[in-house]
Amino acid sequence: MKARNILILILAILMAGSAGWYFGFKNKISQRYVEENSTAVMNRIEKVFKLVAAEGHVSEIYDYKDYQYYDISPLRKKILVRVNAKVLVGYNFESAEININDETKEIIIDSLKAPEILAIDHDLDYYDIQEGTFNTFSEQELTDISNKAKNYAGEVVKDSDLFKTAEQQRDDLLDMLDVAARSMGWKLIINPSTLKD
Repeated sequence: MKARNILILILAILMAGSAGWYFGFKNKISQRYVEENSTAVMNRIEKVFKLVAAEGHVSEIYDYKDYQYYDISPLRKKILVRVNAKVLVGYNFESAEININDETKEIIIDSLKAPEILAIDHDLDYYDIQEGTFNTFSEQELTDISNKAKNYAGEVVKDSDLFKTAEQQRDDLLDMLDVAARSMGWKLIINPSTLKD
């Protein structure tokens, strides 16, 4: 009887140990490990003289499909991307010629170019990525799709009123500069060809 109780106790301890090991091992396997590394290097600093005069927000759905030979599932890859882009339009004063004549107290602005796209900041959300058995996306293709979506946002803005808004902002700024210059006894002269768009 004693031997039986000892055997039952040993079996209970072994079963409890096995169950503990099993659940511990199972938790260890299902536990996710994440490693992140980041290295930031400031490449260069440049002085710029740019004025953002208007900001546009573009939201688009970009649909891309590629197939080999026939449009059937094993040969097709497809991706749906939502693009949210912020497009900044303004003036690059680095190309403008600004001359100051102390004797005549004149500020002369020459060669101010038309407004241009200064930056496009975009976020991508990938939806519905479908890859075929024999046709998958490469990293380069995803990068190209990102660039195409960004360029498309720039094209959409070209057909909008964003550039006209930037021109109005420019005119308002030049009017303020003219008032400020006159209040100090100076004269602001803007070459008329500068304002032709």
